[in-house]
Amino acid sequence: MTNSVIMELIDEHEKMRNEGLNLIASENWLAPAVRKALASDLAGRYHSTWYGGTSYIRKIIEETETLAKRLFRARYAFVLPLSGTMCDLATLFTMSKPGEKVGIMPFTHGGFPFGIEQYGRKRVHLPVNEANNAIDAEKAKPLIRSENIALTYIGASFILFPHPVRELTGYARENALKSRFVYDGAHVMGLIATGEFQDPLREGAEVLFGSTHKSLYGPQGGIILTNNTELVEPFRDYLDGEVRSGICLVDNPHMNRVAALGMALEELSKDRGYGTRVIKNAKTLGRALDDKGIPVRFSDRGYTESHQILLKLDAKRAAELCHRYDKVGIFTDEGGRLGTAELTHRGMVESDMEEIADIMASVYKHGARDESKKRVRKLAKGFSQQAGP
Repeated sequence: MTNSVIMELIDEHEKMRNEGLNLIASENWLAPAVRKALASDLAGRYHSTWYGGTSYIRKIIEETETLAKRLFRARYAFVLPLSGTMCDLATLFTMSKPGEKVGIMPFTHGGFPFGIEQYGRKRVHLPVNEANNAIDAEKAKPLIRSENIALTYIGASFILFPHPVRELTGYARENALKSRFVYDGAHVMGLIATGEFQDPLREGAEVLFGSTHKSLYGPQGGIILTNNTELVEPFRDYLDGEVRSGICLVDNPHMNRVAALGMALEELSKDRGYGTRVIKNAKTLGRALDDKGIPVRFSDRGYTESHQILLKLDAKRAAELCHRYDKVGIFTDEGGRLGTAELTHRGMVESDMEEIADIMASVYKHGARDESKKRVRKLAKGFSQQAGP
């Protein structure tokens, strides 16, 4: 036992998480090697050549970028953004101008609540196909043209099915529109890396960017990938500014985070079946929950093609259920969104999803009982210290 209150709270937090089942779609479990990198001497070091002692640090950046380029089949990778939001800003500043219109999915359908108006841009909500919660290509095409949208963000926080990237970019190209397209893959980066979702860069998006800690099981942070040489220097100016040239979005990129991302990318490069397992688990969980009386959206489409499933509940009921599950050690979010990335990374398979669905159905129907909490702890115990099958 330690005398530190903070350390005691950390210990209690880790105990709670190890005894629980995490179905939060925007989180993942960090392997021991990734955690080791986060706790290394790099945590207190800068990366700039203005400082001495950075020779290995620069090599870590280069190697992490090389791993990212290889996994995502991209010519260029930028691993210094501190978050997905930094990637949003870098693309916004680089690929649009103040006063121009930016297309983005509405927040009501899981679109990222990006405050583009604060940066002098004008928001245009893209139409959504209710059948799959993706962008409605046929309605979006004339809108992009009539509104003269300069930059279109393809992606959402609620992303169960691929977006029509090829249709939108092809339409713009065929009609000589100036609109540019970037793909926000925050939630599905791990699935894209393993070739199990869609391939935005090959489908016409100029940029693929996103968080590194959701289906991609790295530390919290951001990554940008592109094949467009013309974007390289502008992105570097925003993301890797030096004292001499002027600092923009990133000063200290937290080198322990970059190294931890590199470790995660190394792990993922050897774990090519990960994406397939994640999606199988999500489909199985969706079907099992539906069969046991918890309504799940998109049953007619197999529930999902990503790591996410969506419960068919109103906002009040979804929030209430989230906190009911929390009492037995099942962690979800208030949006009725469930994700299988972390449980899959820890080694769980389809039969485990069936068990989890049974526990969740019991809590859904009868409330948070001790029996359910015991079942959660028993199941979690076998996977608390491992990753992969």
